[in-house]
Amino acid sequence: MIKLNAPVWQTLSSAGNDAEKWLLALTEGNGNTRETIEILAEDLSHQLSWYDATAYALPHVARLCKKLSVEEKLYLIAQMGPAVAAESQTSLSPDTEEFREFHEGLAPLAQEVRELVEHHMEEIKALPKDLPLFFANSALALLWDRKRAWYLYLCAPWDELPAMCPECDWYEECMDFSLEVEPEFVTPGDLDEEGVWFQKLLTAIGDRELLPRLPYLYGRCTCPECGASGPLWAWMDRAYEEG
Repeated sequence: MIKLNAPVWQTLSSAGNDAEKWLLALTEGNGNTRETIEILAEDLSHQLSWYDATAYALPHVARLCKKLSVEEKLYLIAQMGPAVAAESQTSLSPDTEEFREFHEGLAPLAQEVRELVEHHMEEIKALPKDLPLFFANSALALLWDRKRAWYLYLCAPWDELPAMCPECDWYEECMDFSLEVEPEFVTPGDLDEEGVWFQKLLTAIGDRELLPRLPYLYGRCTCPECGASGPLWAWMDRAYEEG
C-alpha cells in the first residue's frame, strides 16, 4: 500500500486527479461518508474509463472497508464496482507496481463480498433503489470476469447489445435485447459456473431486469449473413474491440 502523501500520487490520473484527497477524507472520517464514497467512485470510474489511480486506491479502499458497518460496506462495494470492472479495459503487466497494488486491494475486497453474500443477504436486499443490482454487478467484477461486468455497466438497462461476427464481420451495433420479443439473433444457452452463481445472486435480491436476460447473455449469437454461430460474450468482445 502506497501512502497517500507519496509523490507518486501526483503522477496518477483520475477524473478529478485528486483521488488521494477523497481517500484521506474517508480514512480520517471527515465529511459525509456516503457522499465522499460517491465522489471517489466517480473520480475513479467516470465514463467507465480506467484510471491508474484506481490501482493505488484499491488497497486503501479495502482497508477502509474492513472498518465500516455492513450497510456502509455494501454501499462502498456497490459504488466501486465500475472502477474495478474498468481494469478489464487495460493490460496491467504483472511485473509492475500498478498490478501489485491493484491485486493487493482486490483480494480482500473479494473476500468481503463473499462474506456479505453468504451472511448478509437481507441487508443487500434492503439497499435502496437500484443498489442491490449495483452491488450484484460489483460482486461479479470483484469475484469473476471483470470484462463481463464492465459490459453490463456499459449496456444497462440491457435493451440493446452490440455483436460482431468473427467470420464475415457482420456488425450489429444496437441488437434488440429488450425481450419484448425473442432476440432475433441470440438463442439461450446453459450457464457456466459464473452464470449459475450470478443467477443465484440475482434471484436472491429479487431482480427482474437482468435475471431474465442471463440465459441469452450466456447463449449463442448466429450471424444472419454467413450463418456462423458463437458465444454472445465473445461476439460482444469483438464488437467493442473492432466495431
